[in-house]
Amino acid sequence: MKIGARVIKTGIAVAITMFFCKYFDLEPALFGAVSAVINMQPSIFLTLRAARDQILVHILGIAAGFFFGYFLGVNPFSAGFIVILLIPIYIKLKLHSGITMGIVAALFVLSSNTDEFLIHALVRTGVIFIGLGSAMLVNVLLWPPKYNKLLKEKLRQSNEASILYFCRAVQNYVGLDSREFSVDLEQRKRVYKLNKEARMLLDLLSRERQVATESSEPREWLSQAEKLIDYNESITKKGDRIFDLLPIRLERRMKSGSPPISEEFKYVLEILESGCTIVIRVNGKISSVIVDGGTAIPEEISEDYWEGLTKAIERWQPRLTGSYYLHGLLEVAVIASEIKWATRQAKILLYEIVENK
Repeated sequence: MKIGARVIKTGIAVAITMFFCKYFDLEPALFGAVSAVINMQPSIFLTLRAARDQILVHILGIAAGFFFGYFLGVNPFSAGFIVILLIPIYIKLKLHSGITMGIVAALFVLSSNTDEFLIHALVRTGVIFIGLGSAMLVNVLLWPPKYNKLLKEKLRQSNEASILYFCRAVQNYVGLDSREFSVDLEQRKRVYKLNKEARMLLDLLSRERQVATESSEPREWLSQAEKLIDYNESITKKGDRIFDLLPIRLERRMKSGSPPISEEFKYVLEILESGCTIVIRVNGKISSVIVDGGTAIPEEISEDYWEGLTKAIERWQPRLTGSYYLHGLLEVAVIASEIKWATRQAKILLYEIVENK
């Protein structure tokens, strides 16, 4: 079981909250600990934003608790009316994430001892803000998250997984004969998960940059990272499209008695598969520049590959008689189009990041 920095910081914030509550004799300290746990956020930016929202939420909740408790007394009617009043206000102010804590804070203050209501309400208000302050200070001062390092590693993983997934789809199409096949669902889930995590880390790092510019990556690098994530997501979807062709091709071959593949079409398939070599090579350069900070030489967008594919198709074309071969031609066109996009976009992205380095 792995215990991360955020877990440790949450424990420290709870300990600090409990200590100060006990030191200043503020009870119940447990509620302050709950406030610290809820307000521990995964980034400095989110901590500050959460602190802003939580302060406003608590001020409104505590003010409502003071007002209703002081003028209407502590009773079920005032408690119910507070809930009915506060929820629409929080929603109107777009403080959805703080609704629960705001209501709890209001009821917490409202439930103060009726004999010394103001004193008890103030004490409970102090407990709330001690927990909030502890969480904010601990998150800012102790082990600030290094999202730039995490993002770089996730970029590498997501790019490698996306390219592998795409090329696996091409290879499966090329190697498909009359045998059964299956899409590796675990691989697909992993690719989508990695792309989603990379997008999330980029979002956190972009927000972090607003409050810690001296420790954040330059804006140009963030833009390049976003383009690489866009590329990874797009090439994954293109891999899905190719995988969707596999059962169609297999069914067509089975219905036709699984005829032998002609030498001309084998050559077309070999050229299609070789296109993945270009995709892998260019993406290796992109990863070395963006992730490792290395250097690379851009590659020109060449038509040599497509000219070779065109000639191979022209050699195969005389055999295109009937719908069986026509469907095969359409599938080849689709896959060739996806490979062309993958290579061209990779070369464009490589050129952009090298020029802006």
